[in-house]
This record gives sequence, C-alpha cells and structure tokens, in this order.
Amino acid sequence: MPDTDLPLGHPEITPPPRPRTFELGLALAGAVSGGAYAAGVLDFIYEALERWYAAKRAGEAVPSHDVLLRDISGASAGSINGVLSAIALPYAFEHVHAATDDATAARNPFYDTWVDRVDIKGFLGTDDLDKDLPIASLLDTRCLDAIAEDALRFEAAPASRPYIANPLKLVFTVTNLRGVPYEVPFAGTGSDAGHGMVAHEDYLRFAVDTGQGAYDRRWHYPDDLYVAHPKRLPDRGWTALMNAALASSAFPGGLRYREIERRWSDYMQRSVVVPDENGMSRVVPIEPKLDEGEHMGPSYRFVGVDGGAMDNEPFELARTELAGTLGRNPRRGDQVNRIVLMVDPFPEPDDLGPEFAASINVVGALTALFASWKQQARFKPREIALAMDDAVYSRFLIAPIRPATEGETRWLGGRAIAAGALGGFAGFLAQAYRRHDFLLGRRNAQRFLSEHFLVPASNPIVAAWAGDPALAHFLRERDGETHAPVIPLVGDCACAAREECLPAWPRGALDPLSLMPDISKRLDALYRVATDKWKDKILTWLAWHTYARRKLLRFAATRLVDALRRHELW
Repeated sequence: MPDTDLPLGHPEITPPPRPRTFELGLALAGAVSGGAYAAGVLDFIYEALERWYAAKRAGEAVPSHDVLLRDISGASAGSINGVLSAIALPYAFEHVHAATDDATAARNPFYDTWVDRVDIKGFLGTDDLDKDLPIASLLDTRCLDAIAEDALRFEAAPASRPYIANPLKLVFTVTNLRGVPYEVPFAGTGSDAGHGMVAHEDYLRFAVDTGQGAYDRRWHYPDDLYVAHPKRLPDRGWTALMNAALASSAFPGGLRYREIERRWSDYMQRSVVVPDENGMSRVVPIEPKLDEGEHMGPSYRFVGVDGGAMDNEPFELARTELAGTLGRNPRRGDQVNRIVLMVDPFPEPDDLGPEFAASINVVGALTALFASWKQQARFKPREIALAMDDAVYSRFLIAPIRPATEGETRWLGGRAIAAGALGGFAGFLAQAYRRHDFLLGRRNAQRFLSEHFLVPASNPIVAAWAGDPALAHFLRERDGETHAPVIPLVGDCACAAREECLPAWPRGALDPLSLMPDISKRLDALYRVATDKWKDKILTWLAWHTYARRKLLRFAATRLVDALRRHELW
C-alpha cells in the first residue's frame, strides 16, 4: 500500500519519461457493443508487446528501445476494457486469432466477456423485476453483474510485463446525476452572494498495483483509489474499480444505473487551467460550495450513469495523466516521447439536426435538443485543431477499417463493424457479430502498428538501433522520411503465415424474428410491474394484449429488420 502522506494536488508537470522509452496512454472511447472491436485491438497490442519483450529477453535481433503503458482512460464500454486490462495484465493469458478453438478463446478475458457472454438473451430475463420496487432499467442487467464477478476472479500464471507501469493509472468518465455544487463570487451583490452552478461531468481515478516492479509513489495522487496486487477478493479497491466501469457503461434507461461512494476530499483536488495577466497558464484550485447547514461528511454518494453522455472520447484525461496539469507532451516526431493512442469504434460524427422548422414537430424538436446537448458536451475544438496537424506525433487513433474485397466496398468507422447497426447496439444481438468485430480489431491493430504507429528514425529513442543494417526490415518509408515502429512486430505477430485474416462479413448470422419471443416476454413483464398498482388491471391487461402489445412488437421487428438490412447483415 502506498504512503498516505503524499503532497496534495496533481503535479503541474509529471516526472520525465524513462530513458529510451516511449510512455503511452490509452484513451478508450465509448462504444456500446463496439467494445468487442476495441477488445480485439487491445488483445493484439498486448500480444505484440508480449512477443517483442520475449524476443528481447532471448537475445534476438529486435529493436532495443522500450515502451511503458502508464494510463488508460475509458468511457462507457471503454471503461469495461480498461478494467479488463487491469485484471488481465498481471497474468499470462491466451490470445485469440481466427484459428483459435473455442476452449482456448474462453481463457482470454477480453474475448470471454465481449464475444461469449455479453449477449442480448442475457438481457431479456425477467427475474430482476419486482412489483414492490421501481423499474431500474429496460433490460435485465443481472448478467452484467455475473460477468463482472467472474472477470474479477480471473487468475492465471503470473506474467512479467515490464512494459506496464506500476501503478497503472485508470480514469473512467461518469455522468454524476447528483452533481457537485460550485459558486462563482461576483462584486456588487454582497459578500454572501454568487452565481451558482452544478457540475455533472465527472470521473473516477484509480492507481492499480500491477505487481511489475516497485510501486512508484510519485504517480499516486490524493484522489486515486488504490487497487491492490495480488487480488484477495472481496477487496474494496477492486470492487470500486469494477463498479465505476459498470456505472460508466450504464446506458441511460437501457442498463441499470449504479450508486457510487467516494471520498468528498476527492473534489478538493479539482482545478482548472487559466491564463494570468501575462498570458501564462496557471493552475487554479476550484472548491465545491455547499449550501449553508449541509454536511457532506467524509463520503459522497451519487447515482452514476453513462460516462459517454458527457465525455465519450476521454483523450484529455489520458494526456494530462501522462504530462501533468500544465505539462505538454512533445509533438514533433524527432522529440516525441509520450503518446496517447485513442481506440474509437465510432469516430464518425452524429447526424446533423433539422434544417427547417417545418420539417419537425414538438417531439422532433425535443429529440433534436437532447442530441444537441450530448454533442455539444463532447465537442472539443482544441483536439480537432491538433488532430489536423500532420506534424503532431503525440496522438494516434485506431478506428475500424474494413478493406475492399472482391464484391465489397471499403468501409470506415461504424460501417466497418457489425456493431454499427442499431446505433451501436447490434453487436449484442449475435455472437457472430461480436466475433467478427473482435477479429477485425486484431487485424486493424496489426496493420496500425506496422504501417502507422511510427516515429521518424531520427528520434533519439529509436536512433540507437535504426542505423543497424540487421534491423533495417523494421523501418518504413513515409512521406519521404525513414520511420521506425513504436511497437515493433516480431514472431507470430509479424509472421506472414499468421497475418490476421479479414473475417467474413456475418451476413445472415441472425434471424431477427427469433428474438421476438424473448422480447415479448420482457415487455410483458415490464408492463405488469409498471401497471401493478393500477385499479383496473384486467381492463389494462386486455388493452395491452389486444392492441398495444401486438403493434409494439410489430414495430420493433420492422425496425430491427430494416436496420440489419441497411447494414447488410440480413
């Protein structure tokens, strides 16, 4: 356990990177069922690191620099993949490719969770509904609790992974429905008056002891919750970490919200960066303002839901974890030493709203307003400006790419994965969809590491080996300049015979009408609980079964078939 007498606040600038090392942060975007794709990406990256370091230990002729994964930020499904990384990385686990048998694949916690277990049939049970309790979600989320419990119990042979920091920092976004109150004082209204506001965009931070070398206390901050190694369940830290991931992924209405308890002192660590009178940036602490007479106590509780509703691409959280509040990660290719890699299954923007007033009614206007709130909360112009600069080597993106094959079109983003239908929910409908996306994630990661995750060979971290003729096959020419890989592919990860295959598009893998009986059963149960206290139960029951129920099911079946047909899945 780290010392508790640590300096308050986050460092304005973090300690310098280790020599000859690229330090990495992973930003895992919200993805709904696209989490299967992101899981495949991570599975390949972790395997590539594993094989490269094994080759270095064996004395093989491979690049000699180092990589260190320092932090993972996550939103929604990205938080689930973050907690799975924290669970799995201290241990040796199987990696999954197209030829892997089912029994072996089940020993991979990413594949087991996302491909084998997160399925719509588990969400359509009815035993979670109690007529004496309010309906918590449209879907039965007990299956998620069971998956989470089993994932926490995962153990295997210990693994030596010197490319994983200790602690490994995890930061998960969450929408705080209770909110945190603040007050901005203004002159002229009296000493006790000010402008009040409430913050609902929130995050939860963890410092996970990975067991990889000594725990570096310089990277443990006052609002980090310590997560111990090895696991000895039940454990407060691991339970809180998993609960935070479940809260971050609790899609409003569909999945059950979660209750979060944390230290109120965590909010005393919040700060903002503002310019001073000389144009220089400075860190200003912001302290919450409680109403008179309100006593918060040492603990603070709130109901947490989908973190993606407020911050679906938590890039900045990963970046500042690496650099510090005022720190900057060098951007030039010949200087870069800290890199944030974002994995985003749905990088394309949402559809634009209405253009003409006559084209919508009051319901359409309210729907468009809700979409506008969500999109504005996620709008980050500074990140757009940096992403448009080709000279920036400190930020990279992996997103789905399905290359053109005979008779098929090249697709990018959500159109390239089976989960892209139904607003990102289609992956829950069939295991074949999730398996396709997992394997496509591995293939995309292989191509990304080989062809895109590169820095100029003049960068001092790689320059020591880049001039060795025996290692010339690792180098790539891009834009007239020689580049070197950040994570080189060796062994099976680079073997042409084991190149990650493009999985077949899972057209026809699901008969949508086969889901209707389970959907009907769930809807009936929801209806019974919702109307249990109505006086005329018999009449309302008959009305439901003679008209509304049949019409609703027909509507659901039609929409489902249309969505799958548009996505060429049916």
